[in-house]
Amino acid sequence: MSDNDFTVSISNQTQFVSDGGSYSNLLPQVDFQVEFAKNLIGRLSYSKTIARPNYNNLYTSTTVGGPPRPTFNGGIPGATTGNARLRALESDNFDASLEWYFKPDSYVSVAFFDKRVRNFIGNGQFNSTLFGLRDPSSGAAGSRSGAARTALGGLGADTSDGNLFVMSALIQATGSVAAATAQFAAHYNATTRQLDDDYLKLINNTYDLNGIASDPLYQFQVTQPINNKDAEIYGVELAGQYFFGRTGIGIAAAYTLVRGDVGFNLGASPAEDQFALLGLSDTISGTLIYEKHGISARLAYNWRDRFLSGINRQGSRNPEFTAPFGQLDASISYEITPQIAITLEGINLTETAVRTYARDKKELWYAQELDRRFLLGARFKF
Repeated sequence: MSDNDFTVSISNQTQFVSDGGSYSNLLPQVDFQVEFAKNLIGRLSYSKTIARPNYNNLYTSTTVGGPPRPTFNGGIPGATTGNARLRALESDNFDASLEWYFKPDSYVSVAFFDKRVRNFIGNGQFNSTLFGLRDPSSGAAGSRSGAARTALGGLGADTSDGNLFVMSALIQATGSVAAATAQFAAHYNATTRQLDDDYLKLINNTYDLNGIASDPLYQFQVTQPINNKDAEIYGVELAGQYFFGRTGIGIAAAYTLVRGDVGFNLGASPAEDQFALLGLSDTISGTLIYEKHGISARLAYNWRDRFLSGINRQGSRNPEFTAPFGQLDASISYEITPQIAITLEGINLTETAVRTYARDKKELWYAQELDRRFLLGARFKF
């Protein structure tokens, strides 16, 4: 440690950390189908599903870091660790739909969905000692920094980061509080209450303070992933398909409305992490279809509304929104024989760009200009 610079030194000793967790789930699935009238079908289903935590959240390895300044002056040492006891995300899924098949190749449908999700993973914090690491900047009674604090008070000097370090370093170097106080006083201006800057730099560059037995143990603020949030995702989907007689020409369209009960609060304090559901947005799709004479062709437009793609970025805990995005794609396949077909696909024909931003559209995170792409392929059946 030098003034307010803290360095974590890697020891040649190894200390193992271990933990474990387990869970068991019963995952039922029930589906009902009722034909209310000819070609009018209703469906109702319930299922329970799980999603396991990411492996990087389960690791028990622990990383420590020094405080930004002496703990006596308010510095807080931080640490991060995984959590092998994380439970899987559990979702109760309810779905209901009504479908009308008014022609053999044409239909309209409406579907409702509701998902109740538990055990979303967020970050929790707790205070703990770790690996017997000791704090040389605590100012606690009986420690070097505690003796330095008392000596500085006797001189009428404040316990700034620089003063506290210099006095502690001098006590370590001389082995005497009295000798350290005398050296400090020789370079201290009681009128300006300032230590000579050149002397401060000399001590900073000459001495390091390591934790010793008389120092108290560090109290680390440990950040750990925890299961801490529940949420509900619900919405409705309208869809349909229609073919024009025997022309082989058809259209298909769908609209999905999605809502969630946990969103990002743009007016919340930028000093605190937020929990919010990612990736929720309304979508619209429309497809022009041709199916005849061995030709299968599609011209499809897919649009997605703005959605939250990231949270708590950088020190201001900013969100990341992806701007509304629409893409036109086309594909055509020709069946030369029942065994051989060739395909041509065009992606993003309108060359739509991708753009993400923070709390305001003007706060750009990322922008990418995208070109159209073409894929040529062949399919063989043996």
